[in-house]
Amino acid sequence: MSDIPGTPGIPTDPTDATDPTDPFDALRADTTPIPPPAHVAERIRRLVLAEQERLMTETTPDAPAARPVPRRVAADLTAMPTVTPYLCVDGAAAAIDFYVDAFGAVEHHRMVGDDGRIGHAEIVIGNSRIMLADEYPEAGVLAPTTRGGSSTNFTFATPDTATLDAIFTRALELGATELRPVADQFYGHRQGTLLDPFGHQWSISAPIDDFDDDQYDANSRDAGFEVVRPEHAPIDGDHQVKHHEPGDLFYFTLPVTDLARAQAFFGAVLGWRFDDPGNGHVGNISAPPGGVEPTSEPAPPRLWFVVDDIDAAVARVRELGGTATDPVRYDSGWDSTCTDDQGTPFHLSVPATKYTR
Repeated sequence: MSDIPGTPGIPTDPTDATDPTDPFDALRADTTPIPPPAHVAERIRRLVLAEQERLMTETTPDAPAARPVPRRVAADLTAMPTVTPYLCVDGAAAAIDFYVDAFGAVEHHRMVGDDGRIGHAEIVIGNSRIMLADEYPEAGVLAPTTRGGSSTNFTFATPDTATLDAIFTRALELGATELRPVADQFYGHRQGTLLDPFGHQWSISAPIDDFDDDQYDANSRDAGFEVVRPEHAPIDGDHQVKHHEPGDLFYFTLPVTDLARAQAFFGAVLGWRFDDPGNGHVGNISAPPGGVEPTSEPAPPRLWFVVDDIDAAVARVRELGGTATDPVRYDSGWDSTCTDDQGTPFHLSVPATKYTR
């Protein structure tokens, strides 16, 4: 007899004489399949797909035993997700080596203290960034092996300090505990750290305006760390990453009213290759790189010229009778839209470090 509540045709209490149902009637019950709940179906689907992938990639019994080599995913060293895990480990250098060997991680940089401990490091796996550091017991920073449980910290990147303050305040109102107050940090972010009601640490962070790699390096040295950046070949052998001298043409665009038509035209005439049909960037030229840009009306080409100091160059343009907008920092670098003293448009640029050698 079954003691499972609700089993059709079978009494839950074998002594219940008021239920006249013959137990064997259950064998003749309606056997129409009943669809499982959605979450159960999804879990089964994932298990089946995982098993299919295992069977497709598993070494056959006749093959010689060999240690499988994990498939590598190209690392995007510019990736900066909204939430970044921060790991404290007992032996950060060894951990970096492990993640590189096991997961195909690429080291972005590390900050090494006078005592040899890694105070901060960043690695990239595919499009995900992970931060990690050695133990600092004097600051309450302990590895799981020491603490006896997870010590992961999630870094929550916000676009500005106003958003940071709002999220930090709201989290406190909802029961979080402040571990470190919001304050400007030497590494270029304004940040505060919370403990959520469930025991996890969250560092809410926003970038400090006009903070660059040079300032990061200088502040790190002042704090007792040396910034070490391994040399990396350009991703996928990117021939468009190059050395720039002041005055070089960094980038160009040709405004066009029909992107697809322009791609077909310049592809046929100049052999330009557009790797993304929805993007005007030309993937196979480098002297300089450039592309076509959708616009509602025909317009002249846009040219970006390299300068060492964007602020000084903007001031010089204005002194000589030209016009220049205040510099804006984009992912590609600093930019100012200008005209010369005769009205000819052009741009000034300080290329981002990822585009220079």
